[in-house]
Amino acid sequence: MQESYTIKKTSTKLFTLSNVASKETVKIDNTHPKFKYVSQQGANRIIKINGTKMTASNDYSGYYDSKPQPTKSVEVKFTKLDDLNIDASLFTPMPTNTVFDKFVSNEGGFLPGTNIMAAGAPGIGKTTILLDLLSRLAEQGKRVLFISAEMSQIDMARYLQRFPAWGQLPILFLSDYTDNCPKTVIESALKQGWDLVLTDSYTEVNDTVKEACNLTRTKTEKWFLDLMISNNKANNDLKKYTTFVTILQLSKGGQFVGSNKLKHMTTSMLSLDWEGGENGRRYMEFSKNRCGSVNKKLYFSIGEGVSMDESRYTRDLLNDAMLEEELESLENESLAFDKLFGIGQETVVGQESVEA
Repeated sequence: MQESYTIKKTSTKLFTLSNVASKETVKIDNTHPKFKYVSQQGANRIIKINGTKMTASNDYSGYYDSKPQPTKSVEVKFTKLDDLNIDASLFTPMPTNTVFDKFVSNEGGFLPGTNIMAAGAPGIGKTTILLDLLSRLAEQGKRVLFISAEMSQIDMARYLQRFPAWGQLPILFLSDYTDNCPKTVIESALKQGWDLVLTDSYTEVNDTVKEACNLTRTKTEKWFLDLMISNNKANNDLKKYTTFVTILQLSKGGQFVGSNKLKHMTTSMLSLDWEGGENGRRYMEFSKNRCGSVNKKLYFSIGEGVSMDESRYTRDLLNDAMLEEELESLENESLAFDKLFGIGQETVVGQESVEA
């Protein structure tokens, strides 16, 4: 019967294999016929033993992620919001000087230390519109970075013909580092400190790191999310509260590819789509936005440049405000009518209360 074991290097001449089911251990020292085979396995590999045969695979079941429950009591500390020492710069928005500033937050621009996930069908223009916003931030003196795991330098050169304003954007092409560990490359890049980082795409970055570093999908995703959170908190050389805008791929069913943890840590979920099919107008809309409005459409177009329909967005906001005011007025009139005719008021009879 085949048994699965995790590997632990005890010393240079000894490995300990632990049975994932029974927790029994097998010692493999330098005299064992399989010592060389075991020593050649990378981190988080699973050894499968069937009689005298031994094979290895990735840890698809997350055996290395399992941790024993703590046996000691934990001292719990509570935090009062008044006691938080929050840097005032976290509330200073980063404007693009476009209508997008009103769309993304109530303060008017990207907010430091936030995370925006952008999803949409292929060809809708996710990379184009977001790179254009990135270049506008760069024009305002912000430190911005584009991490490209999907496009090559030749791909971006073609974009430059239509969007010359992107010429000075710093870009990290992961394809340039095939001989290096992409995990280390990304960590080194982010350590330099950036105001905003655009990543295209979340799935491609994770897949590249997973394959090159021999990690499980769970561990890779945790690494990337922890890295984002760390830089949100300004843990980098320039002490920048980094904002991340991360492009997501969609499944055939239209769902984003990622775990629920990604949903929960996200400040805003941005979707881009066509109105009425691929021949319709392009628009973007927040389904979740802790910093601003949701379910408001901002229409945009892509030609020789990127343009956003500010007049329509402003008109839609005005119409929404007028409708809200009208509904509030109708509600007040209804309450006044009820009060005039005593509807809903109560009359006390003895010890009982009855509705008039």
